[in-house]
Amino acid sequence: MDKIIFRAESDRVNAKSSGTEAIWYTVVRELNESEELASINPWNRDEAVLKKKLYLLDDCVIAIRSARSEDRIEKRDYNKGYYFIEIMNQDESIKLSSHRIYSWEQAIEYSS
Repeated sequence: MDKIIFRAESDRVNAKSSGTEAIWYTVVRELNESEELASINPWNRDEAVLKKKLYLLDDCVIAIRSARSEDRIEKRDYNKGYYFIEIMNQDESIKLSSHRIYSWEQAIEYSS
C-alpha cells in the first residue's frame, strides 16, 4: 500500500487570532477515517478549506531506546532514566543511533 498523508489548511486569519496552526497533516491508516479526521483543524476545530492527498516518498522510524544497562559483576545498573535516539528506514536496513544519551524530556524534544 502507498503511504499517504493529507495536508489540510484552514482559515489562516482565524488560526492566527486563536494562536493555533492553520496547516496540519494526517497520516492515513484507514482511508475513509483519515479523510474525515483531516477535514477538521485539530487545534481550533475549523473546517479545512484546502485538502490535498500526498504520497510519501520515503518512510523512517524514530525510536527512543533505553540506555539502562547492568554490570552483573558489580551488581549495579547504569544510565537509568536515559535514552538513545535511533532513526531507521522502514525495513530497518539502515539504522543510526545517537552517540550520546538523553533524558526522557530531551529525547522527546529532539525527536519531535
